[in-house]
Amino acid sequence: SSLRRCASHIARDPPQKRAKLPRQQREGMSASRSDLLVMAQIAEQAERWDDMREYMTRVAKVGQPLEVYERSMLSQAFKESANARRLALRSIRGYLGASARVPDYHAKLQGELAECCQGVLNLLPDLISGAAPEDVEGKVFYLKLTGDYCRYLAEFDSAGAVEKARQAYEDAMNLATTGLSGHHPGRLGLALNFSVFLNEVLKEKSSAIKLAKETLEQLEKEPTDPNDPDAQANMDIKQILQENLALWQQGANDDGTAVEEM
Repeated sequence: SSLRRCASHIARDPPQKRAKLPRQQREGMSASRSDLLVMAQIAEQAERWDDMREYMTRVAKVGQPLEVYERSMLSQAFKESANARRLALRSIRGYLGASARVPDYHAKLQGELAECCQGVLNLLPDLISGAAPEDVEGKVFYLKLTGDYCRYLAEFDSAGAVEKARQAYEDAMNLATTGLSGHHPGRLGLALNFSVFLNEVLKEKSSAIKLAKETLEQLEKEPTDPNDPDAQANMDIKQILQENLALWQQGANDDGTAVEEM
């Protein structure tokens, strides 16, 4: 498995050569990058998303460009952690007047979500600047994440977050349009999330419809490779785009709750 492959690369001293350090000193030593990846994968298996987030944060801070699967792990860790808070906030929205304690609990959840969002946003500038010039896919990926987490912040704290999200999405779309095919899942996922942002946050339904339509039209124009390993992911995103487009055209999601995102 990938977990075993990753673990096999961890350099370990023979038992007789290991320095016998005091416990506190051992715990203070920084783990190797491979160790951190193994722990992130174990946390993923245990669905301990906050722990996975912490391990992948430390991996990203090593300063080495992330491989594609490592980018996906970073994204999943923060997404699962953030979505748990976003869903919790939505679920208690109708109970704010039920008790004097509920607003404090609501504020606590908002604080946890803000911490999560800011955590990944602090990592992204260095990840973007550290990507190779030819790595358009990586830059689009990181810019999309910037837009996503600024959008999550804008759901309850719009001080600058809305404009930062728009700028990140626009920069990502400019790169994706010129550097990625219409069938690339990174370009499709970006178009999906940007269109959600346009409709839900900016309330620009016509712009959201336009982007969704253009994305679907581009898919139809370009030939499909039946052997494309991303074919299933593309079909899933295409279906969500089509469903969102139908809802927006019907005006059925004015409260923003009927839209799915990647």
